[in-house]
Amino acid sequence: MQETQPRDLRSRVGQGLMVSAGMIFLAGFGSSCNLDPVHRAGVKNLGEENSGQYPPESEYHRPGEPCGVCHSKDGPASTEYVLGGTIFWGPDRYDRRVDQAYVRIGGPEKTTRCFVTNCNGNFYVKPEDYQNLKFPLLVSVERVNLPGGRGANDEKPIAVRRMAGHIGREGSCAICHILGLRDFGSPGQIRLFDTEQAVDAARPPIPKDCPNAAPRQTLCPEDRL
Repeated sequence: MQETQPRDLRSRVGQGLMVSAGMIFLAGFGSSCNLDPVHRAGVKNLGEENSGQYPPESEYHRPGEPCGVCHSKDGPASTEYVLGGTIFWGPDRYDRRVDQAYVRIGGPEKTTRCFVTNCNGNFYVKPEDYQNLKFPLLVSVERVNLPGGRGANDEKPIAVRRMAGHIGREGSCAICHILGLRDFGSPGQIRLFDTEQAVDAARPPIPKDCPNAAPRQTLCPEDRL
């Protein structure tokens, strides 16, 4: 009987250590992998990247898709965005995206920030880019003749569009502005013109390739020194 107690004690201690090790492992696993089934399903539903349309896993990828699904605190992307979307010229053409558009975002405390779209029409806002961002937000989009140009008409607008409502809390524009859908459930993709015929008439500059080596403006007029 005197030898049984030490063996039982060792057994209990060993089991306790194994349980503790398992808890530590699960805690570490949970911190590096999102176990939320809804979030994981949302990421999966995005599908594969289309490498024929854009460079995968780059600032140019997945135009018109909800960037906040991956670019959130839950991952799996390494960068977090508090707001992001894609600007198109018209309501239907996926290949007509607006390069160097000025996207102005205004918050409830009279704070305003401006961001410039890349050649695939994408813009995104990191937490450090708008540190006091608070919802609701008002948004407008403007594209001028030649962003950053010094000519008399270079900064003259080709088109300006303002949201009729406000952004309540969703950071991914594409959650509401759904590609290929315009009905009571969605206003469709963000656009500067309401018809493709109006886009044709305006004859706006549309990059043939993206990315490209063409000079481009990355700052809005109010942010240039």
